[in-house]
Amino acid sequence: MSIPSRYDSCLEICGQLEHPGLATDMPIWIDHTREDTTVDQARIEEVVDRLDLREQCVLHVGVGNSRFAQRFAGRVRLVDGLTVSQEEKELADSLEITNYTVHFLSKYSREFLTTIKNRYDLIVDNNLASFACCKYHFFRMLDNYLWCLRPRGRILTDQRGMDWTVNNDPRWQLTFDDLVALERRFPVTVEKITNTVYAIGVIP
Repeated sequence: MSIPSRYDSCLEICGQLEHPGLATDMPIWIDHTREDTTVDQARIEEVVDRLDLREQCVLHVGVGNSRFAQRFAGRVRLVDGLTVSQEEKELADSLEITNYTVHFLSKYSREFLTTIKNRYDLIVDNNLASFACCKYHFFRMLDNYLWCLRPRGRILTDQRGMDWTVNNDPRWQLTFDDLVALERRFPVTVEKITNTVYAIGVIP
């Protein structure tokens, strides 16, 4: 069975191999250094807060105000972060948290595989498809994530973040059922952790 029909009419490939993803040149959408933690991010953090985080390695995609790292860095082995905002990276670096490293890097990029050196137990991404430019880069993102996850590692996301897209494109407004359908394309299992927080787990 194929992936959900909502993807069928999406652009197959955008052709922007060097700069994939939408709105990377629009600070209003990518610089969240001065904004409060969003509702969806906070709900994911509530789930993370209940986990046994000893010796865990976490990748936070879209570091925003870096409060995730400030909250959890003392409980984990390391937190790595991704951002496409220089302002977010500068804020993160200024905090001087010893086990917190932020990369200026797109989750959709080919450079992901050569830049990321660690393997993770958790990937936190509350906007899985919100900045997706095409099917090719959306699936490259998932390939990137699965490549760097440890066995039994999980991607955590939230429905509110999946409801929002930078260009209001309903084809990229994902549902839980859309995530479940990815089980037929990738070696993953999908589950609801709460009513809104979902986990995509690597099949060992």
